[in-house]
Amino acid sequence: MSLNTNDRQHYLDEFAASLEQGQRLLQGKSQFGRPIMMKAEGINAHVMLLEDRVRITQKEEKVFLSQGFQPNRDLPLAQIAEVRLKKAGSLNSGFIQFLVKGRPETDNNRRNENMVMFRGACEPQFEKLKAALEARLAAPQHIIPQAPLPTTPPRPARITYIEELEQLASLRNKGVITEEEFAAKKRQILGI
Repeated sequence: MSLNTNDRQHYLDEFAASLEQGQRLLQGKSQFGRPIMMKAEGINAHVMLLEDRVRITQKEEKVFLSQGFQPNRDLPLAQIAEVRLKKAGSLNSGFIQFLVKGRPETDNNRRNENMVMFRGACEPQFEKLKAALEARLAAPQHIIPQAPLPTTPPRPARITYIEELEQLASLRNKGVITEEEFAAKKRQILGI
């Protein structure tokens, strides 16, 4: 079965969400997730405004082959110093960037981990998201104790290699990954 890029991304998003949901249940957390207040879809990632944070979800289709199933990048609202938006031009993409308190601006620009690119057609989504986020940041009830930024995102509890192989086989059967990609990841998991 051959899938187009959007269908593949949809399957990967659902798969990542189900893994995250399962991890929360295993850790005894009954809350399945925070409600999404606003969402904007960029070229390289999706941006979601949640109750107390901004979540950046990369759109890289096969990111799990090199990095495993990484959690989304979450930026607590209390740690966001500024939101910048560059409008898209006729020949170039625009971007939204989240500057983090306590990090030099040059560090934020250099790594671009908090920047999401978008095309002109999606610009209104990002303008609305920026306005809503700035309103939430300016609201007095938003005062949340600032936690230190983790140096690396926490890794979810390790799933057994059998479960991981079953998940990869499912993606292969759906046409999201090729047989060669499956075999390479299988060898990596089994340490062959």
